[in-house]
Amino acid sequence: MATIKDVAALSGVSVTTVSRVLNKRGYISEDTYKKVYDAMAELNYQPNQLARSLSKQKTNFIGLLVPDVSHPFFAEMTHLLEISLFNHGYKLILCNTQRNDMREQSYLDMLRQNKVDGAIVATHYLQTSDYKDLSLPLVAMDVFLDESIPSVHSNHIRGGKLAARPFIDGNARCVLQIRGDSDIKSPAWMRHSVFADELLEHNIKCIDYELKADEFDISSYCKIIQKQLDSHPEIDGVFSTDIIVSYAIKYILEKGKKIPDDYIIVGYDGVDISNYVYPSLSYVRQPFEKLADTIVDVLLRKINGENLTDDVVINDVKFIKGNTTR
Repeated sequence: MATIKDVAALSGVSVTTVSRVLNKRGYISEDTYKKVYDAMAELNYQPNQLARSLSKQKTNFIGLLVPDVSHPFFAEMTHLLEISLFNHGYKLILCNTQRNDMREQSYLDMLRQNKVDGAIVATHYLQTSDYKDLSLPLVAMDVFLDESIPSVHSNHIRGGKLAARPFIDGNARCVLQIRGDSDIKSPAWMRHSVFADELLEHNIKCIDYELKADEFDISSYCKIIQKQLDSHPEIDGVFSTDIIVSYAIKYILEKGKKIPDDYIIVGYDGVDISNYVYPSLSYVRQPFEKLADTIVDVLLRKINGENLTDDVVINDVKFIKGNTTR
């Protein structure tokens, strides 16, 4: 059976360094992490997790609360967060709240029982005080919880401006914007506000539709798109998340209209579906990989005792030109 000394010898580092990697103590470079974990895998080395957890009162589990794991944005972020956390020796516990406050409360109760070392929160249908009062390291993902809890998110102000530009340059007259629930305090609202302001500055009408709590599903997306486009024949542009505008494209083409001649379409996120839409979608891409790595970095620093409260804004949002814009 392999020992910690065997791991140290194979990875070319000291036993102390291997111990620091296993216990997440002090600064360890990514290269050293990789050498140690590669050696552990080759030797099939299994550290005594129970003993380490008892001695340190740590579980090496991280909770992730999302409103709907089937949504492409949260599915992609869950995938990347799991990889990043695993690379740092942590396991992910997925808490899929289904936008239900009772389910969310149940998961919070689990967190309160110290079943995890920290949590990443991407939803809050409960009071922000419910999160503030948790005695756990927390990081918010694309939501605002409390001034004491750092939020990591994309630069939605830049994203809103990038999304508006194709409508301005394409001489759109009236754009439908479908956005999320205002009850959720999210930085995404900055992009919606900036987007509408940019259009207004260029005398382009913006029709805002706010999704209700029970409208975050495919059936609702289709009904909303159909009703809004039929009720407002003046609309010649649609902006929303990739998943929603994909249904707008489908309905517009079924009506015998052309894209982008009759309608300009811009998506937001850059999830996988954006690569399979026809015509090819123009969209604003969020930096998913950098978001995930930054969220994990901030959370692990909090777990290690750093008092971090400032929000972190990732600026690398980009506009990807497809064939749905002129």
